[in-house]
This record gives sequence, C-alpha cells and structure tokens, in this order.
Amino acid sequence: MRADLILPILVLAAALTAAVYTYRRRRRRVSTRTTPAGTEIWGAGGDTRTPVLSPAEALEQAEDTIRIRAAQVAAASPDAPPQALIAAEAALTTARTELAEARRQWAKGENPAAVREHSARADAALQAEAPAFSALRRD
Repeated sequence: MRADLILPILVLAAALTAAVYTYRRRRRRVSTRTTPAGTEIWGAGGDTRTPVLSPAEALEQAEDTIRIRAAQVAAASPDAPPQALIAAEAALTTARTELAEARRQWAKGENPAAVREHSARADAALQAEAPAFSALRRD
C-alpha cells in the first residue's frame, strides 16, 4: 500500500517545487524590472497616474479617435441637426490637420514632445465637439 503512495507524493512534490520556483522568479523579475532607458512612464509628480505616451502611441491614439469620429459622421442620422454635422466635420478637419502636422514632425524625427502636442490637439479638437458628435447618433 505504501508503494502506491510514492508516485502521487513525488508528483505533488514536483508541482510544489515548480510553483515555488515560479513564484520566486516572478517576484525577482518584478522587483528588478526597470523601464527602457530609465524613462519615466507617469506624468510629473508620479502620483497623478497619467501615462506619458510615446510619440508613436500618441499618433496611434489620435488616428483611432479620428477614425471613430469619422465613422460617426458617416453614419449620421438623416434627421441630425445640420449645425451638429457642420461642427463635427469642422472638428474632423482640424484634427486631421493637427495629425498631418504630427506625422510630418514624426517623419522628420523632430521633437517628440511636439508630436505628442499635435496629437493631443487633434484629440482635444474632437473632444471639444463631443456634443455635436452625440447629436449625430441615431436614437
């Protein structure tokens, strides 16, 4: 009967050993991990918890926002107020202009902060007209 218990005990011991090893390795990796090039990933002060986007991430976020808002304009209800449609299209034009400038600066390898700033302006232009985009929705 004792011989029947040897294999399950060995399997249990191996599983426990693997779990302890994995736990310790994970703890060690997390405690020694640093951000690439020592850059700060949070905004000034560190406690605001606002992530600082890389220029590529800022461009991608602005492109996604423009794509979503353009789809909202394309799917606008036929009975949507014309003023809302005009305001939404003007915001899209402004955002696309800012995004084009951000892309130009990114392609030239200029100041990454300027790329982030133009991308943020594109997002802000669309955010400022959020009520106009809401008015375009079909209810």
